[in-house]
Amino acid sequence: MLQGGGFAVLLLAAFSGSLYWGIGVQRGNDQRTELRQLAASAAAQLPLIAHETREPAGRAKFRGAARRPAIEGLEEQRVQWFDTQGRLLSEQGTLAVPVLPLLPQSSRPWQQWPGGMSLWQPVAGMGAVRVALSDQAAKADLLRLQRGLLLGGVVTVLAALLVGRRMLEVAFAPLQQQLSALQQFTADASHELRHPLTALRTLLAAVPPELQRQPGLAWHDLDALTHHMGQLLDDLLLLARQQQQPTQLFDLLELLEDLIRCYQPQAATRAIALRLTPDPSAASLPICGQSQALLRLFTNLVVNAIRHSPVGGTVSIDVIPGARLVKVAVIDQGAGIPQAQQQQVFDRFWRGRDRGGHSGLGLGIARAIARHHGGDLRVGESRPGRCVLLVELPLAPPIS
Repeated sequence: MLQGGGFAVLLLAAFSGSLYWGIGVQRGNDQRTELRQLAASAAAQLPLIAHETREPAGRAKFRGAARRPAIEGLEEQRVQWFDTQGRLLSEQGTLAVPVLPLLPQSSRPWQQWPGGMSLWQPVAGMGAVRVALSDQAAKADLLRLQRGLLLGGVVTVLAALLVGRRMLEVAFAPLQQQLSALQQFTADASHELRHPLTALRTLLAAVPPELQRQPGLAWHDLDALTHHMGQLLDDLLLLARQQQQPTQLFDLLELLEDLIRCYQPQAATRAIALRLTPDPSAASLPICGQSQALLRLFTNLVVNAIRHSPVGGTVSIDVIPGARLVKVAVIDQGAGIPQAQQQQVFDRFWRGRDRGGHSGLGLGIARAIARHHGGDLRVGESRPGRCVLLVELPLAPPIS
């Protein structure tokens, strides 16, 4: 909708600018035409004025009429008559004209200043005339036009945005209903499939050990497959119900400390050390969000780091608080992620060369949770022996 509004603004700006420029040019042309007509009329009067000013009585008469408008009712003008020596014979009109130099016949006849425009027209053998007109009326008209175009543009853009928003809501309503139905179906299917899957795992756990050791019966593989299916259903259920989980205020460092305590035994089986920096007892980082979802985010990252770290390695969780964001870097000592795959690893069901042990949803779910909380998840650094997955989350505003 914002892109459509921006496009409409550009169209309106182009239309208004073209209209304003065209009318401004036309008003200038009209003023030049009026000056030409006035100059032609004044040039026809030059012989009479030159003859009259040769007599003392005529000079006095013209000096007395110098401030009278040349055209009755039009006072925003000035007309001046000059002899062949450039001496002013007479003038009419009340327009304040700056001191303008007399122009030779070969120069440009038009002169313009902030208050108006003048035309210099020589009269062969008689002298010259100079006429001037004010442009204040034209500027006032253009200013009214500018204000009208601006007001009309604002009203048009607001109307277009309101109508466009309504049209988008109507157009996307069926898609939103289908998406909601798909999410509900995924949640219901995941929830319903967990019951028979749990019953199947219970039956597998009740199989006597001597029967499990019989050749030809892959009880261990079947148990691993049901465990993998259970993880996949949990991931799908989390994605489907992410929007429905309540938010709460909690301490991020305490959540990470509990996570390390939970996965310490799993890391110890491969002699991997889990380390959290800083110490949770030394600071507090309040986060407003879905604690269970964020726990799942960091669980996926920690499990992924343990799986890819070498035996005897270290998995570090470094928390870097900022003014508005907190950065959490999960660092392992594995082989790293190739540059070409650093965006693909966040695609759902993408597993690369590692085809076993996980569903391919872990990092995709982690990024979806981070973005749902107004943050992001990305690869901070990746090289053999050091891989950093960086989570950015907004801090909760301080309570006043």
